[in-house]
Amino acid sequence: MSTLVLFLSHFSTKLFGIDRTVAFFRWLGRVAGLGRSGLSAEELAERAIRGMQLLPLRVECLDQAIVTWYALNRHGHPASLRIGMRLAPLSGHAWVTCKEQTFVKTPGMEDFTIVASYPPWSEHASASLS
Repeated sequence: MSTLVLFLSHFSTKLFGIDRTVAFFRWLGRVAGLGRSGLSAEELAERAIRGMQLLPLRVECLDQAIVTWYALNRHGHPASLRIGMRLAPLSGHAWVTCKEQTFVKTPGMEDFTIVASYPPWSEHASASLS
């Protein structure tokens, strides 16, 4: 399943852009309903990108972050998708935060300025934030 979701994310971001891809995964998650895996956020995040090596594509941090964000929210963990930029050297990065945890890390993350943020989408996840 993770390979298919990574594939969808990869092509959707290229064809439709980030906002439409995120909206699609938010819709897909709501249609599919909450999963009941009982797995921790760490295990879900690891499983979300497990199929990365199977794809004959270069899977970027954005794809990894979207799929991780989707998997965590799908299973009731309140996860936010963050996209950041830094000027020196010019680069961008996407990551996921869930409570006090960060997934899809890269060295020097503290230098990134958040330019886009997508909140948790599941009702259960949103209720957990209150």
